[in-house]
Amino acid sequence: MIRIKKVDNRPLTLAERLYFTEVAAGMLVTLKHFFRNLFKPSNIVTVSYPEERLPLPGNARLRTRHRLKLRADGTPKCVACYMCQTACPAYCIEITAGEYSDGNPVEKYPVGFDIDLSRCVMCGMCVEACPEDAIAMDTGEIPGGALAREDMFMTKRDLLRNLPGEPSLLGASNRLHNEWDRKVKKK
Repeated sequence: MIRIKKVDNRPLTLAERLYFTEVAAGMLVTLKHFFRNLFKPSNIVTVSYPEERLPLPGNARLRTRHRLKLRADGTPKCVACYMCQTACPAYCIEITAGEYSDGNPVEKYPVGFDIDLSRCVMCGMCVEACPEDAIAMDTGEIPGGALAREDMFMTKRDLLRNLPGEPSLLGASNRLHNEWDRKVKKK
């Protein structure tokens, strides 16, 4: 059933048309905050980001920076099927596929896997579309601004190095990535 709400559309008084009371009320709120922060700066809630970070909520739906998952042997789980690239509404994922030469049970692997974070809308469609569960958005790092456009571009090396619980530039993933590079170069 549709309900109808009657609204009183009475004409504004002179004081309401001049907006003096509304402007004065707004200035009162602003001045109250100004003087409270001026005389009691300890009450100001400020986080000196990035030196100081607030903990992220433990929400399972939280989508943070991308990463590629690794198999036990150190190779990426990605089979270069292009499903994540196809599902991406922002067209920010670019995959270059290569084929293994020996009798590897996985036929293809990503030679290049690039994500342009300046175009990414953090929707998680790439994670949902991946049939191998190779891409995840669980690193705990929220992508922010950058001084150069190149800093917003993640290559396969960055995605393999970006493991949750480890710093994004250092960690065990560098060792795994270097071992994987050596294995591919030997073949």
